[in-house]
Amino acid sequence: MSLDSTRRERGFCLALTDAIVGALRTIASVNELITLMEVVAWEMDFRHYALIHHDIGTGLAGRVDLKDYPAAITEHLFGQQRYRRDPVIRGCAFADSAFLWSDLSRIMHLDRNDRASFALGAREGLNEGITVPYVCLGERMGSCTFAGTRRPENAHRYLGAAQMIGIFAFQSARRLVSGERPIAHSSPRLHPRPRDCVVLAGRGFSNKEIARALCLTPRTVDGYLTEARRLFDAHDRTELVVSAVLAGEVGLHELARRQPE
Repeated sequence: MSLDSTRRERGFCLALTDAIVGALRTIASVNELITLMEVVAWEMDFRHYALIHHDIGTGLAGRVDLKDYPAAITEHLFGQQRYRRDPVIRGCAFADSAFLWSDLSRIMHLDRNDRASFALGAREGLNEGITVPYVCLGERMGSCTFAGTRRPENAHRYLGAAQMIGIFAFQSARRLVSGERPIAHSSPRLHPRPRDCVVLAGRGFSNKEIARALCLTPRTVDGYLTEARRLFDAHDRTELVVSAVLAGEVGLHELARRQPE
């Protein structure tokens, strides 16, 4: 690409970002936001977008849930509540800024289930995407995503624009959906001892190891973890730990493996 072409492209991205951010700061309704997100996705050569809180499956009020995904993907991730195991959603816990889906293997380990998820997405037209993590202290995690493009080789050019637009878009969605009311307290709140059990479970400890570390009986630990799974509507320990992280109940840094005391 020539220097003049590069400058023109950068100028276009800056102008696009400035105009969209200005609109997002004053947008007055969810319908207006949906229309604007469709325009933004099209301008960046993406067919789909999503603005979501990552625990929307709990069905509580105040969640951001604006998305234009293929029906099969919506059913797979949200209808069947598999979003907590989705590699893109999990990747948000590890990334510090906007990331390309094709770069996720550099951010975290991908297993065969993750590769199967990407294969399903590709079959439905989600061949590449940019996801912007949204993290606000004391609140559940969310993200803004643009996905599905005719020219995946050009997607990296929009990382900067997506980062700025994504943050402002999520803030606008949060404002419009919540009516400026804080929504952090609507999430499940773990009491100290059950929370300690979830943290140690996230480090890979067995119930007996957790009991030994916290001076509890294994039966008590099992009861705490069972109740925590109920609070988060989690089917197993993996979903429980992921849900607690996404809801802001447990910090990712707390899950580093340590020896039981």
